[in-house]
Amino acid sequence: MIISIVLFIFSTLLLWFAAKIVIGGVEHFSKNIQVSLFATSALILGILTSFSEISVGINSILNGRPGIYVGNLIGGSFVLIALLIPLLAIFNGGISLKHHLDKKRLLFFLILLMAPSFVILDGQVSRYDGFFLIILYALFFYLFQNSHHIFIEGQFRNLSFKKTIINISKIVGGAIGIYVASNILVNQTIVISDAMGIPTFIISIIILSLGTNLPEIMIAVNAILNKHSEIAFGDYIGSAAANPLLFGIFTVMNGPFIFEVGGINITFFILLFGYSLFYIFSRSKTRISPYEGIILIVVYVTFILFETSELFMLSPTI
Repeated sequence: MIISIVLFIFSTLLLWFAAKIVIGGVEHFSKNIQVSLFATSALILGILTSFSEISVGINSILNGRPGIYVGNLIGGSFVLIALLIPLLAIFNGGISLKHHLDKKRLLFFLILLMAPSFVILDGQVSRYDGFFLIILYALFFYLFQNSHHIFIEGQFRNLSFKKTIINISKIVGGAIGIYVASNILVNQTIVISDAMGIPTFIISIIILSLGTNLPEIMIAVNAILNKHSEIAFGDYIGSAAANPLLFGIFTVMNGPFIFEVGGINITFFILLFGYSLFYIFSRSKTRISPYEGIILIVVYVTFILFETSELFMLSPTI
């Protein structure tokens, strides 16, 4: 137990410092290429902070337990939308979406996030479902790139080679730190779930989804303290959008499987309700206010309470 506590504290500190390094690298890199912090955070930082989800997915496939990555990725997206972005809105005095996601892109983004929950409703997940999710992400990426014009040749012509190498080194180095720290925390969580006999989907959607989003939590704290909320918000959008992509890739790698867990229909409707509220709040005044952030957090707490009740009913050791 003492060793586990020491490892947890060490991993948390490593996550904190690694996230801080990554934020600095992304901020300077985006200034060099003259692209908004939101855009570079969404497409670069969002992928880098998904390393822990990638690690969990690969390990779950190797162990023949796809339910782990299913719960982790579905729960992870909801953590970002119904917990972290609302917290950012509360501490930042609101989050504006006006210049980031218009009505069409916001709706498509939320459909993308709901897609993994939809494909598991019938209890059977196939490679066709995986390809469907990959195509959805490709369409979202196209819409996002078409809006923010990140990959334009002229933006990279006047880059300082030395500064670029330094910034990329910071981003990569920080990402490695995030991966190592997250992997330690995730492995501890998996050991605990096995010891208690808790179904992998339930433990993944409740605990792993928080554990693998620790980098995003650390980025949020750093961003709020350093007044860089745009970096955190961009990271959350990119990271949430990457989850369905990873779901699709892992499903194609794993092959078809049967998915069985009680209460999935209720889980689906709670997720749908939360994402619908996010859309309504975002479109009301093209921003999410602190008050609306509180409402979304209440929805997330309700979601956790329901999943926890499922945990107690299904676990033979609790």
